[in-house]
Amino acid sequence: MPKYSDFAAAIFDVDDTLISNFPPDYPMGLHEESRLQAVHQVGRTHGIPALAHFGAQDNHDAFKNASVHSMEGATWAILQKAGLAGSDSINYADPFLLEIVKIKDKLHKDVLLAHGREVPGAAAFVRALAAHGFQGKMAVASTGSRRDILLSLEIIGVAGLFPDKQIVTKESFFEHPKPHPMAFDLAFKSLGLPTDTPRTKVIAFEDDPRGIMSAKAAGLYVCGITTRYTKAELAGQPVAPDLICDSYEEIAVALGL
Repeated sequence: MPKYSDFAAAIFDVDDTLISNFPPDYPMGLHEESRLQAVHQVGRTHGIPALAHFGAQDNHDAFKNASVHSMEGATWAILQKAGLAGSDSINYADPFLLEIVKIKDKLHKDVLLAHGREVPGAAAFVRALAAHGFQGKMAVASTGSRRDILLSLEIIGVAGLFPDKQIVTKESFFEHPKPHPMAFDLAFKSLGLPTDTPRTKVIAFEDDPRGIMSAKAAGLYVCGITTRYTKAELAGQPVAPDLICDSYEEIAVALGL
């Protein structure tokens, strides 16, 4: 088992890795809430019952089962479920997709500000890494919007520990979301490590199987955290993490931090 000192840098996903999308005081996921509100609004505006009355469980499943880990991927799965999209390939120019994404983005800021909470122990763990040689050597690889990611880092109190150029968000790889490796590839390159640094010397932290696939495809050592999936579920994925932990306390112990 490698220790923290064996790594040259670290890369973090954000949603459900650093900030919780499912805080205990909220009835559903934060992204799910703002996405469902947007879907219902578009359904009412255009007189489409399949969207105006789209169910909460179907909304949850749309993101979980989408082929790609992004708002656009979840929205396309919703449009497919509603009978408004036939192809499995996302049409990024689809007017309903564009409208839903725009409304969701507008709604989500207030939801995040009101209910955003850190994954327990996340901020302390990031600060501990910074104090143990990782200052300036940490990056973000997220399919979230830049606004939401910067806001999330502010909410949990670690914004100052991630240099701006090392925060990679969906705007940088819009049509290549996770599980495509581009997010983590760009984050790795942003670190400015010596060219001979093996990619396995960079540890990535992820919660989602598609994110884990992305990080592994980018050649990184991957730690999965069980905020949404169990250890057995993550271990049973076609591409499994190198390390799976239930909490940041467990991660710190495993890495000798």
